[in-house]
Amino acid sequence: MEKPNAATVDYYERNVPEDPRAKKGQMFGHPCAFVNGNMFFGTFAQTVVVRVGAPRAAALAKGKVRIFEPMAGRAWKEYIQIDAGAMKDAQLRALALEALEATALLPAKRAAKAAAPKPDKPPSRTTARPAPAQTARKAVKAAAAAKAAKASPRAAAKKAP
Repeated sequence: MEKPNAATVDYYERNVPEDPRAKKGQMFGHPCAFVNGNMFFGTFAQTVVVRVGAPRAAALAKGKVRIFEPMAGRAWKEYIQIDAGAMKDAQLRALALEALEATALLPAKRAAKAAAPKPDKPPSRTTARPAPAQTARKAVKAAAAAKAAKASPRAAAKKAP
């Protein structure tokens, strides 16, 4: 996925609404702005994307403004996509503010749960250590054999190969 260049990031930064509800972050490594956990304005490759709602996006999609398609055939119908620098800052700033206001009305997204740490992968059978119970049994057998050897050297000699 192509990352935005410095000019695109600057275009985005100049037009993010200065509103305490707008929180800057990233989505898929691209600078974006969120309100209540929902993205309303951001970058994608060398473009900016603005969430204006499906009816408004359809009305605006003319010329240099198009419906956002992060992958061919996968349109995000609530978003418009504009090449960096193709729209005057004042116009883009107004759209970004419109997007903030409209997106603020959506239900807030719940914070994602932190991923649980993955359990350690069990060792493979070829390198596995014996289970503690197996080790304990072997130790008991070895102790019994040593005791038997002390008690009867002949019995120990008979068992030895």
